[in-house]
Order: sequence, then structure tokens, then C-alpha cells
Amino acid sequence: LPSVLPEVSDEAWTQFVRAMVIAAPSVVSPSNAVGMFELTPRRLGDLGVVQKLARSKRGPRTVWVAIFVPPLTCAQFLNSPGIQYGVFSRSMRDYDTRAQTGAFGDPGGLSRSGALAVLHRCGPSGLSSWTQGERFPATEQLVERVDGVF
Repeated sequence: LPSVLPEVSDEAWTQFVRAMVIAAPSVVSPSNAVGMFELTPRRLGDLGVVQKLARSKRGPRTVWVAIFVPPLTCAQFLNSPGIQYGVFSRSMRDYDTRAQTGAFGDPGGLSRSGALAVLHRCGPSGLSSWTQGERFPATEQLVERVDGVF
């Protein structure tokens, strides 16, 4: 895959993307994250892909819900690895640009790719929690796969 990040080789970007795929394209997780990268409704909202973000009770959980911005539908998103990859790439470019300016503070010894993985899974406040030692096992496993790729 052609790298979308400055100074990251195509090979390293491809390795990172492959490691960041954590589900089938059609999956909706229990926390309402969608697609092969489990993009959260809040992040999709940040990127302008969804609108009308709200919290909703789903069984014992409270999750974020939203509506895809037309003409895109949830079904189209879930059926298109290409659309999902495009949105994921935009998300990584945005996080990377902001991280390079110091917007998220010190990544606590994480490599660039490791910090992006934490940002993807947990958002900016999650990166701060990560550096203070507050970590979820699934996030730790993902970071172990990508930390040091670039």
C-alpha cells in the first residue's frame, strides 16, 4: 500500500495497516465500533463520516451511536473494505499530524506507530492514560504488534 504518512515507507505502512485490521469488514463490535479497523462512532464523527452522535443503551452497555452522512450508509460502509481503508487512512493522517505538533503530549516511549495504535483504539485521552499505566489487554496486544514498525 502506498504510505499516507510522511517519512514512512510503503512497506512499513503496509505492515502497520495489516496489523491494525482486527475484524472482518462487516463486523459491528459490542461497543458499536464498525468495520475491519473497528472505527468508533465518535472518531467517525470527528472525521465527518457520521452525524447526530448520541449515547444509547444497548443491553448492559451504553454506546455511541450515529447516522452516516448521506449518501454513505452503514451498509455501504460495512460492505466496502476500500471505504473503510480510506477513512482509516484519513484518521491516521489526522492523528499523526496532530501528534507531530505535540498536541497529545509525550507518548511515553511509544514509537510513532505505537502511539497511533493507542490513539486509534483509545483517543487522545486514552494516550494520556496509557502513559500513566492504565491499559486494556486488547490494546496492549495491538500495540505490541505495531510498536516500532515506524
